[in-house]
Amino acid sequence: EICKNLNLTPCVSIRVNNVKTTKKELEEIFNKNSIQYEEGELDDFLILNKAKNIENIEGFKEGLFTVQDESAGLTCLVLNPKEGQMVLDACSAPGGKTTYMAEIMKNTGNIIAWDVYEHRINLINENANRLGLKNINTSINDASIYNENYKEKFDKILLDVPCLGIGVIRRKPDIKWKRKQGDVKEISRIQSKILNICSKYLKTNGELVYSTCSILKEENQKVIEDFLKKNTNFEIQKISLKKESFFNKYLQNEKILQVYQNQETDGFFICKLRKKQ
Repeated sequence: EICKNLNLTPCVSIRVNNVKTTKKELEEIFNKNSIQYEEGELDDFLILNKAKNIENIEGFKEGLFTVQDESAGLTCLVLNPKEGQMVLDACSAPGGKTTYMAEIMKNTGNIIAWDVYEHRINLINENANRLGLKNINTSINDASIYNENYKEKFDKILLDVPCLGIGVIRRKPDIKWKRKQGDVKEISRIQSKILNICSKYLKTNGELVYSTCSILKEENQKVIEDFLKKNTNFEIQKISLKKESFFNKYLQNEKILQVYQNQETDGFFICKLRKKQ
């Protein structure tokens, strides 16, 4: 089933920018321009049918919406940053999740967004500017290197760590040729390092979401298990979804969300941790 879905053409899901418009207003624009769409699984999302040249659709350049897979958007909803909070997005480029958190926070608070490459930081800034978001502050920073200045500074942290991308092969089919068996060990080492370091930047009672666009246990459950053995001051938080949510079938023990690629969304892993002390 996974392999079959890896070869499907992905649908185009878009996220309504509630800072600038509403879903109803955007639907009216699409209706006026004969853009075919349907409701997404998540409240802020729509699925475009037969969409081409997204950047030329009315509303895109004005920042009324952006393209994002719903699994990726779900990561931000699980973290649930609040208005006025201090938030870290440690592996943020190209900025889809960063900008969604900024929208959820209604352009308040402060989101620190890191990446290791300047050209990828520029992508975040471009997205934020188009969407009219003012609460994102970007900087070039390596999340795998500890920085004492950020110790216990953040209310919420998103770690959408580098991964093998097995959950998004249909969007990046070259992954099939590039990945080797040995890559798993190396990437999980990097993931564990980022999680261990960035967890130190969380305030007591703060929450951290660890996510990947992969489906391998070595990159996901195993990384979390190893982290919790070494960091007994952290615990897994329950993930609460709406009763009718499409994603409920992927929720394990109310604590681990392992979405396998399907006709609607990409493959994704999401786990929420809380710092007890």
